[in-house]
Amino acid sequence: MTKKRTLAAPRAVDPVRKVTKRLSAPKLVTAKGTPRQIADAALKRLASKLKIDPKLADLKYEKVRETILGKHVTYQQYHAGKPVSGAWIRVDIDKDGHVYNVTNDVVPMPAMNAARKRAAAAPARAVAREQLTEREAVDLAIASAGAAKETEILSKELCYFQSGGTPTLAWKVIVQTRKPAAEWKIYLDAANGDVLSRNNLLKQVTGKGRVFDPNPVAVLNDTSLKDKSPIPMTAYTEVELRDLKSSGFLDGPYVSTKNTPNRVKRTNRRFLFTRADRAFKEVMVYFHIDRAQRYIQELGFNNALNHSISVHIDGQTDDNSFYSPTTKALTFGTGGVDDAEDAEIILHEYGHALQDDQLPGFGASKEGKAMGEGFGDYLAASFFADVKPQAMRPTVGNWDAVSYSGAEPPCLRRLDSNKKYPKDINGEEHDDGEIWSSCLWEIRAALGRRTSDKLVLAHHFLLTPQATFEDGANALLTTDTQLNKGQNQETIRGVFVRRGILPNKGRKGRRAGVPFAETSPRARRRRPSGR
Repeated sequence: MTKKRTLAAPRAVDPVRKVTKRLSAPKLVTAKGTPRQIADAALKRLASKLKIDPKLADLKYEKVRETILGKHVTYQQYHAGKPVSGAWIRVDIDKDGHVYNVTNDVVPMPAMNAARKRAAAAPARAVAREQLTEREAVDLAIASAGAAKETEILSKELCYFQSGGTPTLAWKVIVQTRKPAAEWKIYLDAANGDVLSRNNLLKQVTGKGRVFDPNPVAVLNDTSLKDKSPIPMTAYTEVELRDLKSSGFLDGPYVSTKNTPNRVKRTNRRFLFTRADRAFKEVMVYFHIDRAQRYIQELGFNNALNHSISVHIDGQTDDNSFYSPTTKALTFGTGGVDDAEDAEIILHEYGHALQDDQLPGFGASKEGKAMGEGFGDYLAASFFADVKPQAMRPTVGNWDAVSYSGAEPPCLRRLDSNKKYPKDINGEEHDDGEIWSSCLWEIRAALGRRTSDKLVLAHHFLLTPQATFEDGANALLTTDTQLNKGQNQETIRGVFVRRGILPNKGRKGRRAGVPFAETSPRARRRRPSGR
């Protein structure tokens, strides 16, 4: 195996751990061999920058994944024989064997060495005596989930959790609750039971509804429709349901309604219903998910959720739907307009499933959650924009929203807001997601649907579960370099600079969205009166 010189590369530094979390350059490291050999060589070469052991002693090779961007080699960090949760490092290799991107979420070597010294100094009997049992950990996790009844433990594991930048022995327990619907991933300190982290994994959207192609409000261009309005047959479109299995149920290669109790069966494969029939929602989810997945494959993605996903069309009475990363299934609600009647809500939820398949665990950060919501809105809006009336194109959920929206046209959310980062961040992922979706929508307007859709889908392969808005922007730029030789760099960068997500190099690295109150004292003195 032959290694060549490492090129200077742009890097991003984790502000908390003070370690390089991302290195990117067209030929960051060049080596020969299998993808794993190339990745091993790159990590050893870059060990000092990444603050990892050059012998890779703490890293365990996991897998090689091939995507439209090349091959991606992933390693999990281990400590004292157990995995460090969320501590991964990934090496991205282009089709010519050049390493062009390294993403680093592992605990840096100095912190690992410090943890080993503390463990060696601790009395063994004291550690063993204080460690929680599995049963104690489960009981504490259920209590932390806030529901002692109607719960199910989906998984439990003794691992290390990155607490304060150092690995802490912890129990990771995933608790599913049904009232309210949630899947809590909870980390408990194995020594004393303290809750180190608590996160609801369910991907949710408020305001639901589903019908036709995409919905009657858009098809009829009638914003006066209500949930109880009579819907004329002109709002419906007869479509081909492709590749149905011979069982008579709505089961196919990319979607199945098997999670739906008492689902419809037609041995003649004729599923001709209206919204008055419960089975209409089954047809909606089958057709729209199946067609969306086929479009994704047309763009060149042959391994982005290209398998069947299970759907429950009316699994809860709330006006809410969700994707479960644990069960890998979709559930739709029936509050207001039934969620599975609005194709844009269907594709929003499918967007969460796509991201989870491309990058398991995505959305561990607040900004990551917002990016997930923004991507779901973008996927739905981009897919249907060209067949909707002009006024409705930058909106999603027009049919779903007739039950609660006072906007014209009624909508769940818009993709053309003037929000900027960080001044318009409020911590609610759906609201903050409008910042991300607006950026993607601007890119679509500049580059066109197919080019933008391909870039947006592909850049997920370069993110991490803890990704931020800035990480996403840089990943899109790297993706454009790989797919388009960087010809759209100026356009993409310009969008994110105007929104404040990337610093403006022409303005001394300032961000467009910094609140006025956070500027310098001199600038505050210049603030006009009366504002």
